[in-house]
Amino acid sequence: MPYSEHPAVDTPESGDTILWRYMDFSKFVSLLEESSLFFPNVATLTDPFEGFLSRPTVQQITAVPEELDESEAAKRKRIAEHNLSFFRTGRQLLYVSCWHENTHESVAMWDLYLKSGEGVAIKTTLSRMKEAFADNPEQIHIGQVKYVDYEEDRIPFDNVLYLALHKRKSFEHEREVRALIMNPSGAAGGLVSVSLNKLIESVYVAPNAQEWTHDLIKKVVHRYGYSWQVKHSGLESNPLY
Repeated sequence: MPYSEHPAVDTPESGDTILWRYMDFSKFVSLLEESSLFFPNVATLTDPFEGFLSRPTVQQITAVPEELDESEAAKRKRIAEHNLSFFRTGRQLLYVSCWHENTHESVAMWDLYLKSGEGVAIKTTLSRMKEAFADNPEQIHIGQVKYVDYEEDRIPFDNVLYLALHKRKSFEHEREVRALIMNPSGAAGGLVSVSLNKLIESVYVAPNAQEWTHDLIKKVVHRYGYSWQVKHSGLESNPLY
């Protein structure tokens, strides 16, 4: 059973939740070629706070009651440092595939993930994603990211999975849902096999793409044996008057 619920992972309730992944053309071709999603290690992501606990949480873990004698206080400090070391190591075990939750396309996401018009967004739903991992041997969780103030808010620390499901409020616009695995390899990332026919509902071509780019993407999709509808981004629709 590759998809698995977990009490530390807040999965959206509705299977009809719409999810998007924006990517350039080369990554899309790689997806078709490998029939796999790339899961980067949390430690390799661009935000340096990824996988770390917030300041109040660290203070909670390292707090030593004033009434303890010197020997007991030193023991508590050693335990706290051991616990923080555990979380630093745990961060290296977490691998994620990041998706944007939205009922519609997002201008911000197109701008964030594409540097040119040669790219696509693949559209899926939570139910489709769960089914797409059915034949994968990895145990996979799917959860919404919570956005917190790392100077003010506490992050739960009774399970290492929480480290991959919290980000700074500055990234709240991403509305991220993550597929998540644990792997002790320590590699920068890895491919996780997926049924693309189950995963992908439709493919959207970037709003500023040339017509030939749209045609090329349709040809590539068909060459790999898929029949998904390839749509031009609705963001280029004209007003009614």
